Amino acid sequence: MRLIICWLLGFLLINSVIASGPSMDNCDWVGSGTLAMALSKSIQPVYLRCNQGTVQWRYPQGALRIVLQHRTPGTPFSACIRRSSTSSGARIHLAGKTRLHRVFSKEDPADLVRCVGSVDGKVALYVEADSIGSVLRKEMMDFSYYLKRRTRRSVKEFTDDCQPCSESELLRQYCSSDFVIQGSVASLFNNKQLQTTELTVRVSRVHRTNSVQTFTQLSDPDIPLSGSTGYVILHRPLRCGTKSGSGEYLFLGNWILGNPSLNCVPRMAEWKKVRRKAMKEGTNECILSL
Repeated sequence: MRLIICWLLGFLLINSVIASGPSMDNCDWVGSGTLAMALSKSIQPVYLRCNQGTVQWRYPQGALRIVLQHRTPGTPFSACIRRSSTSSGARIHLAGKTRLHRVFSKEDPADLVRCVGSVDGKVALYVEADSIGSVLRKEMMDFSYYLKRRTRRSVKEFTDDCQPCSESELLRQYCSSDFVIQGSVASLFNNKQLQTTELTVRVSRVHRTNSVQTFTQLSDPDIPLSGSTGYVILHRPLRCGTKSGSGEYLFLGNWILGNPSLNCVPRMAEWKKVRRKAMKEGTNECILSL
């Protein structure tokens, strides 16, 4: 038995060295903890400069200091984090100026997405193994991250997500968003557990969608979302206090960790004015549909 444990420790050490080398400019990191890390209380640095990726830490021991940076240096951003449903063995903290802030609590559901703000273009996470456990126990701390660029410098953190988009932002979002959908709000549900407002939208027209992702539809799942069919569920942060309104809107957003998250929701009347002005002045960056 002692021989098996020694062999396993050696294997984990080699695997950790190979997997945890210099990781700047990488999107993903995979590594393994060792008993030596736990006993020495060492902290292993991990540097990732990418807009989205995953971190997998097998057999967590000791601690990791993970620094996330946007691909454009110095860019202010919000880092959104989502654990896998099987993640275990370690706790994730945000490294503040004077202390650590727990990102997830034990009561939080696995599907919960937490977002934290960058400081000087960086987000530093401190990931600590739960305890000095058995190296034979198969555990893995596993999470995905997504860096959302903050285009507006707000006094209060994260209010960017709740503020109405300017004309220039609407034009940019129309051309760059993962989805642009025209429709009306059928119902609204505040999911306090996941800290999101779920808008059920009756689709009247799809201007553009990312073919890689699939919407949750409340109509026939065999009918693809195209043209003017179906209902979809879109997400907005609960803190925004979204209210249901009548009439038609244009829903523009991106897929963030598997969720269709809204960036801008102008009324169609407002969008038509912005479009008309951009077409007249030639400031449009792509073809703008009505």
